[in-house]
Amino acid sequence: MIQINLLPVRQIKKKIQALQRVVGLGITLLVVLALLGVVAIALSFKVDTLQASIAALTKEKAKYQTTINQIEQLKKDQALLETKLNTISQLKKGSQLSVRVMDELAQLTPSSRLWLNSMSFNGTILRISGIALDNATIADYMETIVTSPYFATAELSGTSTTGIQGRLLKSFSLTINVINADYQQSTPEEG
Repeated sequence: MIQINLLPVRQIKKKIQALQRVVGLGITLLVVLALLGVVAIALSFKVDTLQASIAALTKEKAKYQTTINQIEQLKKDQALLETKLNTISQLKKGSQLSVRVMDELAQLTPSSRLWLNSMSFNGTILRISGIALDNATIADYMETIVTSPYFATAELSGTSTTGIQGRLLKSFSLTINVINADYQQSTPEEG
């Protein structure tokens, strides 16, 4: 019987298969590297485009920066002017209140039965002192004061009997809470 040694053929086939695997791996590696290269080039192009866009937008922003600064300054000026106008309005209301309180007090005071000696006004509290013919006149005066839209309450601080030109009169002191009737009437219209 003849024996043929098939071993070298098997070894040759194994070498060819190994070589095919190495070549396949090499080709796969080259394809992957080529794809990575294409992606890198595309990303590089995109980065360059975005950097150019950023540079253009930065130039445009710098061009408009003076306008933006002017707008911000105008907003600050507007806020300052609104504050000043509000302050002027409050001062105007306060000065008008003093005049109206004095006028209202003069109208409510019965000149034949009651006379005022002194008065002090600090914006919300009015203190008056005077002389009346009797306690009933003082009580009527307090009730009349409370009916005014400018006065909230009237409290009697004290009374005493005083002799003037041979007559016994009542000296009194009142503390009156003042409210701004004009301000309260204008608030609902504004809201």
